[in-house]
Amino acid sequence: MHALVELDVTRAAEQIRLAQPSVTWTGFVIATVARAVAQHPEVNARKAGNRLLLFDRVDIGATVERSVDGHAVLDIAMIPAADATSCADITAQLGHSKHGPAPTHREGRLTAALVRLPGPIRRTAFRMAATRPSVSATFGPAIGVTSIGMFTHGWGWAIPVAPLTLIVTVGSVVDRPAVHDGQIVSRPMLPLTLSFDHAVIDGAPAARFTETLRTLTETATVLDRHPVAATRLSGPARSPVVPSR
Repeated sequence: MHALVELDVTRAAEQIRLAQPSVTWTGFVIATVARAVAQHPEVNARKAGNRLLLFDRVDIGATVERSVDGHAVLDIAMIPAADATSCADITAQLGHSKHGPAPTHREGRLTAALVRLPGPIRRTAFRMAATRPSVSATFGPAIGVTSIGMFTHGWGWAIPVAPLTLIVTVGSVVDRPAVHDGQIVSRPMLPLTLSFDHAVIDGAPAARFTETLRTLTETATVLDRHPVAATRLSGPARSPVVPSR
């Protein structure tokens, strides 16, 4: 289930231009998405068999390109507790992921055993393992952000990848005509594609989340000097599972 939204980022653009330390658009979007997810915890979930696994910490996986032996290699930067992390800190983490030492992605013993199986058997085994909440919880965050702004001046699509419940694809900020105070003016607009796993999120909760994301983005709330901290549950990164609908 996809939502195409175009957001007025006039206020954000000015604050990003003046931000010290520097803030990138991707860092701004990740921080904003995380705070919207914190307000709609039903998005921060994953299907595990006939149950829903609910996470009580908003971790986000962001795609980054790093240079390895002169070749561009796609990698994942993990942003833990992104709803409680500043735009500048997220920007710094993304920069380190792109230019710093390559992270070590450790595999659990179960995962290591599964990846050694032949392709068809491996895919079946992963699907069966994912029905166990304790295994599904180890598959990383439920939220992903990918930026293609450097490749396009407009919209973009991400191929939905399990087990992500929400993928946010960030396009390029461009000036477009918009109605503001009754006048048609040029405004910087940010295109986002929101891809939801309909097995986890119904249309109404997805629409409410999208409107919260719109409000937080257009008011540039995460760039306020003294933002209100998001309320989070204490404890581990995942909460007990509950029966699904």
